[in-house]
Amino acid sequence: MVYVIAQVSDAHVGGPNVGSGDRLSLAIDEINRMSRRPDLVLLTGDNTHNGTPQEWSEVLDRLGALEVPWEAIAGNHDRPIEALADHRAIDAGPLRLVLLDAGSNVFTENDASWLDAELSAHTDQPTVVAIHAPPFETGIWWMDCVGLGGADRFETVVRRHPQVLQVLSGHVHRLIQTNWGGCSLWVCPSTAISVAIDLDPNHDPAETAEAPTFSLHAYTDRGVVSHLVPVGVAAQRSLIVDNAPDFVQWARTAQQDRASLFT
Repeated sequence: MVYVIAQVSDAHVGGPNVGSGDRLSLAIDEINRMSRRPDLVLLTGDNTHNGTPQEWSEVLDRLGALEVPWEAIAGNHDRPIEALADHRAIDAGPLRLVLLDAGSNVFTENDASWLDAELSAHTDQPTVVAIHAPPFETGIWWMDCVGLGGADRFETVVRRHPQVLQVLSGHVHRLIQTNWGGCSLWVCPSTAISVAIDLDPNHDPAETAEAPTFSLHAYTDRGVVSHLVPVGVAAQRSLIVDNAPDFVQWARTAQQDRASLFT
């Protein structure tokens, strides 16, 4: 069985970047167009820019177009939104999905106690944990200055529970993948604006005008396969069959003769 989660992060609806809401809708449209749609869409925080009722209402209106279920956690910009407050966990197909409210960008002792109890109660279920800010140093110095407090505490808990397959986060507005806490950790880019990548601690903070992007995670009995999905103009498709019909015919024949998890 394959269970697919589309991860959308840092939409910052209502923020200073013009069209942030429309860029979120582009991601939603791309998800709806997929021939193999995700089973769930997960928003990993900073859904709004100021956490106002008007911004959250706009997010909900745009999510209303989604043709698959969705869940969301709070980011530091979402702190006033009561609907995103508190930790919770749900069953998502074969997975246990743990949704952490670390909108304050601090993982406290109380948070650790709750997470340890939740993971201890579901040791036989493969688990994905979602938290807004990544719990490690990314090398983008100015983003690390507003990173997750209590990251070592968080890692100690996760490392105790080998059923955790992956931790999903956002916050940094760039794709980053690393091994952490005995599992895979994936930082989803933003649909709104990208943070410029530069590992020089003397560089000036900067943003880049990259395409809106989200992530796609396929969970199988062999682990997780994660992909990056651009949207808008960057996602326009041209069929290979137009230029290489013989190859496509060969590939379709080969497909019939091979076993695949993605059937």
